[in-house]
Amino acid sequence: MNLFLDTEWADPQGQRLVSLALISECGEHMFYAERNPLPVEPTAFVCDVVYPLLDRSRHAMDDRLFTTRLRRFFNGMDHPCVIFDHGGDAVLLQHALAGFNLPSAEAESCGPIPRVETRNVAHNGTISMLIEDWFDSHSEAKGFRHHAKVDARRCV
Repeated sequence: MNLFLDTEWADPQGQRLVSLALISECGEHMFYAERNPLPVEPTAFVCDVVYPLLDRSRHAMDDRLFTTRLRRFFNGMDHPCVIFDHGGDAVLLQHALAGFNLPSAEAESCGPIPRVETRNVAHNGTISMLIEDWFDSHSEAKGFRHHAKVDARRCV
């Protein structure tokens, strides 16, 4: 099953995950989560653009719950293949699957780590054009650009 991934992060290096979304090609399977607490000292862009778009309701999860639900999501499907257009997305996904910085015993209690294939499509020069075309044809989504769930859905 192909899943489209998008993440948002709080720092210029792309190492502190804010939110993560995965949406299946058919649109039926979706995972969305936000870190709780959010990373401190985000960039001005993240403060001004990303944080105001966050849901902060049932999607806000501490690292243990985030990892548990993410692993459960993947373990419920056969041969998941995650497609992404930015290398940092895959790094942040792996970090979340590994349990962030939880102590080993706590990370192990989150359930079995799933086998996930990843595919980077950033090398495809048309991907940026397709993303822009999607936002042009979905004007209602333009105000939500840089929300991981909206950005992942653009590929479905």
